[in-house]
Amino acid sequence: MNASNARLRDHYRELLLRHGDTAAAAQYSSRESQERRFAQLVRIGELDGTKVLDFGCGTGHLASFLQARGIAVHYTGVDLVEELLAVGRTKHPDHRFGQLAQFKSESFDYAFVSGVYNNRRRGNRRFWQDSVRELFGMCTRGLAFNMMSAYVDFEDPSLFYERPEAAFAFVKTEITPYVNLIHDYEVKPGTIPFEFCVQALRIPPK
Repeated sequence: MNASNARLRDHYRELLLRHGDTAAAAQYSSRESQERRFAQLVRIGELDGTKVLDFGCGTGHLASFLQARGIAVHYTGVDLVEELLAVGRTKHPDHRFGQLAQFKSESFDYAFVSGVYNNRRRGNRRFWQDSVRELFGMCTRGLAFNMMSAYVDFEDPSLFYERPEAAFAFVKTEITPYVNLIHDYEVKPGTIPFEFCVQALRIPPK
């Protein structure tokens, strides 16, 4: 494990110890803001009955989000932090949790990435681009991810902010011609949008 991943593992392990199985353990300000992000990701397509890969799954909050809405999926969650995975296995014994390496030989209908690209680390842009390329290669239908937007009036020095047009251009030219950029949603009601969602599709939506 490289130094950046080790620091992130320790960071999220500490958050879990401090906050328990809450949105705060995944570095979200509230469950509401976390689920507003999920709502944008899952707009990518009809998920019922599909195989879903959740990259950076934490304790499986996306699985809980889908379950609460009656969306039945074959869910696989992957994360760096074994303690988070253990909580996920307890909550969702019918789903799978583990390290990405365990599932690299498999294919999924959709992959989702929420909040993973927010923490500042060495080589942020290379990290998100490499992982998007790898995850899209594991998908038969599409990938959706979110990032903090560079169009903000304040930047937290511990977080990474990307230009949405740069993310769009990378996906459009390097990954797939079928791409949507969503930058109009409020994570917190009454605030100017400060993050964006990208949906990368294998084929155009019907």
